[in-house]
Amino acid sequence: MKIKIAILTGVLLWVLIFFEVSLLMFGLKLQGTLYYTIHYILLVLLIAIPALVYFKKAKGNFTEGLLLGIVFIIIGMILDFIITIPLFIKDYSFLIRWDILVGSLEILVVTTIVGMFRK
Repeated sequence: MKIKIAILTGVLLWVLIFFEVSLLMFGLKLQGTLYYTIHYILLVLLIAIPALVYFKKAKGNFTEGLLLGIVFIIIGMILDFIITIPLFIKDYSFLIRWDILVGSLEILVVTTIVGMFRK
């Protein structure tokens, strides 16, 4: 695994998600089912972008994709822990909310699929 590129693309994913959530919640003022539907659809694209960037530099396979997903989740949790939660959420249980866990599962699935098809 190319850990430096994995970390940098993980930070890119976190920034992309931060702006996407901000736009949907505060710009478009979406909430509830409509917000989650649009968010999880867009999340596939947002995950694929840094995954494809990573796999331009690394050989793709199932294991590499899964490991990349794990790195993305860890980087996201660290950045949420030091930025999102203290500045915006104020509740560290945020990291185990159902929507965050679904997003983490989506990260694992998408990065694994991208890894499998980027040989």
